[in-house]
Amino acid sequence: MALVTCKECGQPISDAAKACPHCGAPVIKDVYCPNCGTKVPENVRFCPKCGREICQSGNRTGQKDKLVAGLLAIFLGYLGIHYFYLGKTTGGIITIVLSLCTCGLWSVVTLIQGILMLVSTDEAFAEKYVDNDRKFPLF
Repeated sequence: MALVTCKECGQPISDAAKACPHCGAPVIKDVYCPNCGTKVPENVRFCPKCGREICQSGNRTGQKDKLVAGLLAIFLGYLGIHYFYLGKTTGGIITIVLSLCTCGLWSVVTLIQGILMLVSTDEAFAEKYVDNDRKFPLF
């Protein structure tokens, strides 16, 4: 643990504290924007410089690892595991049904989808597979 300075009263406090024991002000830690590197307070959702959405850990909010999703699609795609990992339960169930109806031939489609996941940019992956405002969970 390290000591930091309270932004309200200027007293030294532990960096693990939720509130300053001297004045009661909440402790707000600084994080860095993963896009432009600007130092921003912990409770800010969007970077004031570049506008990118950030979270407490500095990564995009709700981001799933595209490497994990792509490898799941390649090796276990016929079971729809990659969709369950991405939080798209409907897509996972549809994939299982299609795999059963096509006697496993649907795994070719999920193999191609896994390769596309791995070669896509982080932004394209997040837009297509992570953002939950899409109407069709499979495409």
